[in-house]
Amino acid sequence: MIVVFGGTGKIGRQIVAQLRNEKHAVRVATRDPSSARFAGDVEVVAADLRDRHSLVRAVTGARAIVCTAQGGGGKGANGPQGIEGAGIPSLIAVAQNSAIEHFVYFSTASARADSPVEFFRLKYDVERTLRASGLPFSILRPTHLMDTWVEMLAEPITKKGKALVLGSGANAVSWVAGTDVARVAAALAVRPGEGWSADLGGPEALTLTQVNELIAASLSTRIRSENKMPLGMLRTMSMLMKPFNQVLARQMQMGVVLDTQPQVVDSSAVWARYGRPLSLSAWLERNRPGVKEGA
Repeated sequence: MIVVFGGTGKIGRQIVAQLRNEKHAVRVATRDPSSARFAGDVEVVAADLRDRHSLVRAVTGARAIVCTAQGGGGKGANGPQGIEGAGIPSLIAVAQNSAIEHFVYFSTASARADSPVEFFRLKYDVERTLRASGLPFSILRPTHLMDTWVEMLAEPITKKGKALVLGSGANAVSWVAGTDVARVAAALAVRPGEGWSADLGGPEALTLTQVNELIAASLSTRIRSENKMPLGMLRTMSMLMKPFNQVLARQMQMGVVLDTQPQVVDSSAVWARYGRPLSLSAWLERNRPGVKEGA
């Protein structure tokens, strides 16, 4: 049995689907089982990273844990302090007392002890906790997901022909497809942990401006103007918004990091082992972006 925490999210669902396609027994641990819908034979159990007893129940009988849960988009107890700061370390402690043969953790290529973004610092702390736990583990450190960014960038292009540009928009990024990251995670989860970790980036480095242009081309439209958010604006808005909107303030901080820190990684050794990853153009052909209904 493989237990997936965060199995209702973008990447988690893709991991569950790949494991089920290969006929592996999968259990999804989620705070709200009633909202979890999966095709096929997937066990769904109630579990909260803040409730140790629920974690014990969720991992009972499991041989592997995949944890994609993250607090980057949450606030309070569901934000980085609650999830990365307390919840995932609690899950690691529970795994230490269980018959877990492999703990697969999703971190980020931006995880650093000295990051200006608390979320990234806490991700780094979780990595350190897992390495010191004695558990067999794998740590996946994806860069920026096409799945998340294309959805966000496509909406203003579709509605107004306007491209969102954070900072200069000229910093190259190794964007990666969720399906490729999920494929690596699913392959690892069915094997014993070997203390392996790797940054996962796509096959090309593209600037935010280039990504916007590719999205517009996939929509058969053109960009008529840009909504530019200079670095000074991002930094100021982050400070001003923090007392009122933790999530937006965090997103502004991440925008600064996206434009000012190196975002290109060489993952060729990973893809040589797990199969060629999708380029952004290929991903767009499979996943034509659009605006959500009611938006």
